[in-house]
Amino acid sequence: MPTPGGPVTVHVPPGSSTGRRLRLRGQGMPRRGQPGDLYARVKVVVPRTLSKKEKELFEQLRDESSFDARRGS
Repeated sequence: MPTPGGPVTVHVPPGSSTGRRLRLRGQGMPRRGQPGDLYARVKVVVPRTLSKKEKELFEQLRDESSFDARRGS
């Protein structure tokens, strides 16, 4: 991810959804001589089309998972 000080690698915690804010300490614009914090917002992007293998894998995951997207749990 590009920052004022140069590119950095960001670790996105598992289970993060669109809209979550991640604080990058010391990666923002300087304030009172010290680098400030930079906030990044997560945006989850889903592919528009899937290959046959990808579709099979997602269906397998659906069958194995207890997660219910409608309830969020």
